[in-house]
Amino acid sequence: MPEEQFRLIDLIDDLAAGKDVFFKLVNRVKDVMTKDVKTLTLDGTIEQCLKFMEENHVRHIPIVDSPTGNDEKPYFVGIVSQRDVFRQISPYAGKVGQTDSDARALKQPLVQIVTRNSKSVSPETSIQEMIGIMVDNHINMVPVLVEQDLVGVVTSTDILKLLIRLDNIRQISSKLEEAEQRRHFVDLLSGHSDEVIPALSTVLRTVGDIMTDQVDCLNEEDSLAKVLEIMQKDKVRHVPIVNSQQKLVGIISDRDVLRYLPYLRPGADAFHERLFDVAPNNAAIKQVLNDIIKRDVSCVLPSCDFFTAVRMLYERNISCLPVTDEGKTLIGIVTVTDVMRGLLAAYSLFEKSVV
Repeated sequence: MPEEQFRLIDLIDDLAAGKDVFFKLVNRVKDVMTKDVKTLTLDGTIEQCLKFMEENHVRHIPIVDSPTGNDEKPYFVGIVSQRDVFRQISPYAGKVGQTDSDARALKQPLVQIVTRNSKSVSPETSIQEMIGIMVDNHINMVPVLVEQDLVGVVTSTDILKLLIRLDNIRQISSKLEEAEQRRHFVDLLSGHSDEVIPALSTVLRTVGDIMTDQVDCLNEEDSLAKVLEIMQKDKVRHVPIVNSQQKLVGIISDRDVLRYLPYLRPGADAFHERLFDVAPNNAAIKQVLNDIIKRDVSCVLPSCDFFTAVRMLYERNISCLPVTDEGKTLIGIVTVTDVMRGLLAAYSLFEKSVV
């Protein structure tokens, strides 16, 4: 009899419905991956890719190719990300004001921009190893492969969902004593108990515990060139914008930047590695930030509960939260990557506690 496949969401649904369920361990990619994966093929166009992303609310698309034999399944080739697409088009692509370059780029086949040999995992890969791959390689999605067969994907959004569901368990158990609540929460993560309760409470407590407090920021009169400099130097994807009193007034992301850079002609080398290549004298990077930054910015206090921040990131479909004091003075930033590092640190502490 084949082993029954179990997913965390099924457990939570049963628990919420009041059913008596056994807490399965959540420690493998197969426990959290999305299995129903939609794909595009190499001959798809950037225009089709944009439409696909908008309709399915995704930022990464697995690309497959079909073998010559009709009886063979398509095999995984690589990934096209929203960043790859944004470097090829302006903010006006597909709208009034689009350029001739936009029109040509929209017809461009995905084979020219797909990232091949992307990092991948198997269904049996541990969650710790998977998160480590995502954090170390600055990626927000990993394909799940069995040989060349795409069986699922895990995104940073899936990690946020995992944390939210774990927090739901904690809240459902609110009538228990605090130590007992933590025990259920920790047992689900690691299969261990009392020894790791203090470890969890110190790692996953507040935003202040995981935020980055050394943040390079710019002001509204600075140029895109300075944003590029910070992003490449610090390997970050978001730069907060402040006024002369260091009060937060906006933010700019790498996706915003890419949409204002000139068209990048695909070449023989890896397209993704050249995403931010631009001539230093190009007029595009001389644009002032005042006109292009996002001003309606969600932010949090350093005392904000860790799980509250996780829910904000997930529900608002954002990748970072600037951290300010009550007067809106910038003091740090917390990103999805910081959240994943927090979860990874918790797993590491669990392992050390039982050595």
